Amino acid sequence: MVRPTRLLAAALAALALALPGPAPAQSAQETAYVMGLMESMNALSVRFNREVCGYILRHPNGAYSSTKVSWGGHASCASLPVTDGMDVVSSWHTHAAWAEEYDNEVPSIQDVEGDMRMGVNGWVGTPGGRLWFVDGRTGFMRQVCGPGCLPEDPNSVEGSQGPVGESYSLDALYARFGQTR
Repeated sequence: MVRPTRLLAAALAALALALPGPAPAQSAQETAYVMGLMESMNALSVRFNREVCGYILRHPNGAYSSTKVSWGGHASCASLPVTDGMDVVSSWHTHAAWAEEYDNEVPSIQDVEGDMRMGVNGWVGTPGGRLWFVDGRTGFMRQVCGPGCLPEDPNSVEGSQGPVGESYSLDALYARFGQTR
């Protein structure tokens, strides 16, 4: 059963992505598909402490699906190759279970730059239950929904790596990680 808070989060996420902003709007259908996918994948990712990843595909009839799921390690995941002719609209992955040594409540620099190299947008689920959208052209990322909107790790410590912003530019993400481009 889907909790009413998750339904509200999905509705707010669809509305937020439809509003003008630095990242291009995703369709309500893609957002709803990703929310459903990430609810199940984030729960498994936390349970088994492994990243899970894949690509979101759009079919000629407008329906969305995911490629076959790839299981990674506790801090990385490599998606399986996509069949030629498929319309890849975005990547997606989770950040596994909470770990004190990782700032895993935000997309990593590698996450964002990987999407930019591939020329696709990205979606990232975190152990604290956040869902992020990454603009694959600009590197701008924003929370689609905040802590607890996806299944979360009960051991997750909110703010353990400092406050988490609602959005970041790629330069701001570099600064968060104490690096320069």
